[in-house]
Amino acid sequence: MTVFDSEATRQSRRPPVSLRDAADAAGLTAPRVVLAPCDVRVDAFGELAAISRLGGQGRVYSPARVPFGLGPGPVVVKLYRRPAPAAAAEVLAAMVAWRHSLEAGQRARLERVTAWPLSVVTDGGVPVGIAMQDVSARFSVPFVMPSGRSEHVLLALEHLLGGDDYLELRGLSMRLDTAARAHVAERISGAVAFLHRHAVVASDIAPSNLLVSLRDGAAGVCLIDCDSMVFRGRQALASVETGDWNIPAGFGEAPRTRATDAYKLGLVVLRLFARSHDARTVAPHLMRIPMELRDLLHRALAPEPANRPAAGEWQRALGQLSAEGHLNERYPGPVGPPRPAPAASPRPAPVGARLGTTVGSAAAGRLTSSARLARAPGASPALAPTTTSRPQPVALRSAVIVLWLVTLAVITALLVSRLLAAAAPQGGAGFGSGAPKVAPQRGPYFQYYGAPSGAQRIPYVPYQ
Repeated sequence: MTVFDSEATRQSRRPPVSLRDAADAAGLTAPRVVLAPCDVRVDAFGELAAISRLGGQGRVYSPARVPFGLGPGPVVVKLYRRPAPAAAAEVLAAMVAWRHSLEAGQRARLERVTAWPLSVVTDGGVPVGIAMQDVSARFSVPFVMPSGRSEHVLLALEHLLGGDDYLELRGLSMRLDTAARAHVAERISGAVAFLHRHAVVASDIAPSNLLVSLRDGAAGVCLIDCDSMVFRGRQALASVETGDWNIPAGFGEAPRTRATDAYKLGLVVLRLFARSHDARTVAPHLMRIPMELRDLLHRALAPEPANRPAAGEWQRALGQLSAEGHLNERYPGPVGPPRPAPAASPRPAPVGARLGTTVGSAAAGRLTSSARLARAPGASPALAPTTTSRPQPVALRSAVIVLWLVTLAVITALLVSRLLAAAAPQGGAGFGSGAPKVAPQRGPYFQYYGAPSGAQRIPYVPYQ
């Protein structure tokens, strides 16, 4: 078996790292009992079935078996699409070791609010991905697509930024009133505050990286893509700034700091209450934002990073606001227009028939008007209908134009689909060229990694 010959690969090739060695390197207190290795070979997971297509960082797989020590719960494997940076192995190993160094209550909290790496996945001593908890049981919901088809998706923050009745329209018995939005914002603030207390910067706080659960009257949140977080000043993978969620370039700030997390947390709170995907300022949405939060929002979105409220301050303010109650009475959500019942309409007739009907109706109308005028006593000849307009040629010209436009649209769509098919990445499970070029199995992770429809399983093939 051969692996990459890049300089980064040669530097990252090393013997397996024990949990105690990783903890010592990170300056952590190693646990007395080592329950899991820091590195797990990729073949220890058995056959890997893809549940997503190749995305920005990699692809997510469901393993046939879970190696001993990774925990009793379900596990998924994320394999990277390109070689990891030289320092990634050391940072990821330190993240795994830190999880085991936490006392039981803190570790349980970490596993509730993040999909933290359980181990580094290696192939020939080279890090090729991570194993992490499968959170689909907590956050997967049946979602009615606009086409009417129901699919299981991971409920994320992006689904909560619309109107109060959006989830009901998607087949879920959940109403996103102001009180529910305050509860979700409080849980998100608490998760970010927990990370900040442990010197972890979430970095890419974005609607697709924040999963939300609204079951049993309580909200739960989970931050994913933890391998791109900043762990104690170091980062295994470079995070990608999500459009419309990045800090303004005019602020001149260094990215990936707790101050930038504070700015993005302000965006989360603003957009949740404003029912908006792109709000940046408070003024246009004052009628929907509780008065107790307006000063915090002004500070959070201002260019002075030192004045932004910390995540813990947000958590306390939102918790107190929810405890006082009456939020829905004080700030009711927008009432949309009533949805009219769809009127039954006959199937449209062919173009030729419609043209004939139009011409015939126009002629009949002229005859009827002439008859009424003839019968009307004292009718003036000046009011008699004229025959200067001839609708038939106009209708025919319109039909020809419509047919030409439809033909042009079909040809354009065919050309675009061929171009997209030719430009689509054909990579497989990893970085090599021996991976199968077929559609992956569709899973609840598809909306974050771009999986197309299909149900074919893709086994992971080691790099040849």
